[in-house]
Amino acid sequence: MDMVNEPTGRFVPLVRVGDVSRARVLAARLEAEGIEVRLHSEALGPYPVTVGEMATTELWVLDDRLEEANAVVLDAEVKEAVGESDIQSDGAVPEFRLVAGILIAIVLLAVILRLMRVF
Repeated sequence: MDMVNEPTGRFVPLVRVGDVSRARVLAARLEAEGIEVRLHSEALGPYPVTVGEMATTELWVLDDRLEEANAVVLDAEVKEAVGESDIQSDGAVPEFRLVAGILIAIVLLAVILRLMRVF
């Protein structure tokens, strides 16, 4: 009997994430890199629990791919921290954020000027 795609190593825990959606995004990134991943969480069962410690999701990978998987997760965390997903390919910030920032600044200035006249 042929065993198709049978893992050669054993699965080990990679990271724990407090949000199932984020865990699924990380799993997709790992799978895009060719790293097999398994998710374990109470939130993935037939009666999902998404509160507190029971909402955490563990990502498990094969032990021989652990180092590579750590690099992928670290890359994802760095990109999330610097907000790279909000930056366009040419490095420019989307225009709507700039316009929104200017409008907020104008409203705040108007409120401050109004308060100065009242007192």
